Amino acid sequence: MKLEYQFTFKEYLEASRISTKLETFSEVEFWTRSVLIVGGGIVYIIAGPNPLWGYFIIGVGICYIPIVKLLERRNIMSFDKGFFWLLLFLDIKSALKGEISLQPFLLFWTILQLVYWISQFFGAFQLGRWIDRTNFWHELVSLQVTESGLEFKNAKVNIKVKWEFYSHFLETENLFAIYFYDSSNIPHFFPKQAFNREQRQVFREWLYTKIPQVPHV
Repeated sequence: MKLEYQFTFKEYLEASRISTKLETFSEVEFWTRSVLIVGGGIVYIIAGPNPLWGYFIIGVGICYIPIVKLLERRNIMSFDKGFFWLLLFLDIKSALKGEISLQPFLLFWTILQLVYWISQFFGAFQLGRWIDRTNFWHELVSLQVTESGLEFKNAKVNIKVKWEFYSHFLETENLFAIYFYDSSNIPHFFPKQAFNREQRQVFREWLYTKIPQVPHV
């Protein structure tokens, strides 16, 4: 079977997320953060200059766990863990001095976290790399699937890989990802849009026959 493909930005974004080592929160940290955010919102309502910001923070605290879990299912990490605790400490310190209206650290973190989530969800941080036209993701790739393995070819290289060098594969909404034994965090990606329905099924059968599968993500 022979075919040609180029990656779209959506496929590039999904491949980048699959390749990212996700650092997840524990259940204790999830609930601790959520409770502290809601508590901070209540303090803003009581002592802050504008109670509406307090309700805004409470809303984020209530939705915090489902939002983070949704993003983690898409392999998207939340903002730096230590940053939250630093700003929370500064907010508590300023609140004890009666300066909450002058030092809105928790509010700053909440807005920054939302902006970060939205940017990550839509791939804003990866867009700059994608725009770079020298990026290999823009190159036209020829793929040949044989009994012995896979052969990739583009304008620069020609690579042949035998099936036994692959350890496992996974299938996502838009991609097939095949992992190596010696470098399991850097898979080969194949966009599904490159295959017609019959080719996709044939390729999937090849993978099931030659390589173990890992759970769908």
